[in-house]
Amino acid sequence: MCRAIVLLAFGSAPFVNAQPRSPLGNASIADSPGATSAPRIAFTFDDLPAHSALPPGETRLEIAKKIIAALRNAKVPPTYGFVNGVRIEEQPGDAAVLQSWIEAGNPLGNHGWSHMNLNQHTVDEFEGDVTRNEPVLNQWMAKQDWHWFRFPYLAEGDNPEKKAGIRAFLLQQNYKIAGVTMSFGDYLWNEPYARCMAKGDQRAIESLKRDYLAAADEKITYSRKMSQALYGRDIPYVLLMHIGAFDAEMLPKLLNLYESRGFRFVTLAEAESDPFYLEDTDLHRQADVDTLEGAMVKLHLPLPAQASFAPSNDLCR
Repeated sequence: MCRAIVLLAFGSAPFVNAQPRSPLGNASIADSPGATSAPRIAFTFDDLPAHSALPPGETRLEIAKKIIAALRNAKVPPTYGFVNGVRIEEQPGDAAVLQSWIEAGNPLGNHGWSHMNLNQHTVDEFEGDVTRNEPVLNQWMAKQDWHWFRFPYLAEGDNPEKKAGIRAFLLQQNYKIAGVTMSFGDYLWNEPYARCMAKGDQRAIESLKRDYLAAADEKITYSRKMSQALYGRDIPYVLLMHIGAFDAEMLPKLLNLYESRGFRFVTLAEAESDPFYLEDTDLHRQADVDTLEGAMVKLHLPLPAQASFAPSNDLCR
């Protein structure tokens, strides 16, 4: 079976009754602009130019063009793609993905040269990996602002000293952190999709499509419940996506889902202008919590129950 449903209950207190406090110490966060307007979301894509397995007969450029077309058709504003330069060294032809992304009016940001996990390396090693990626961004972004950084694996350091050290480096280099406040594990579907396409298993592919959208819809509810519990409003969310083959296939329907739930698409900069993201945009601040889950835990609020729709590891093997 493709669908594995697991309910995770962390308490039964009503979320709507929680005090709209800010774990970041911003007293006015509940009164920020947009508190009563339509929810806003910034789409972002990791791992340009290449992520996960390719289905038979498909290229990285074709995947990128499908994503670009879906964003354009939904009138999504300029969307950051976060780059791992090593992929161009491995497959120079995939540089066409970056060219296509830029020509469509979408900016690029730094995701580290080799997708290095900071928790498994020293600060010096990680700094070198970030710096090595910068010539790629300089080449493709010219005079545009590429100083947004997305941590690979969202790993920001496994101890306070490492967190402080890398933040000091990023501050010195004029970076802002591209935080994540909504993610449904989209990357989990890309490899099974490639396998099922290779086998021509349309029944399995249809199950992947159903569960992909169900997972996204579940995370919308989950994230909004936390935001309302914390602040009595929707913060502008930053959605983590990947430039994968199944993401490209599903993006038109995914964008329709967010529109049907009342979301307005915004840029990363607009989303992170909200006080919630001050820790990410002002690196003078000490690292505290920069996720909704972290904010809930800090204030001893129960996390919402959620269902998991992740695909089976055995699908189409």
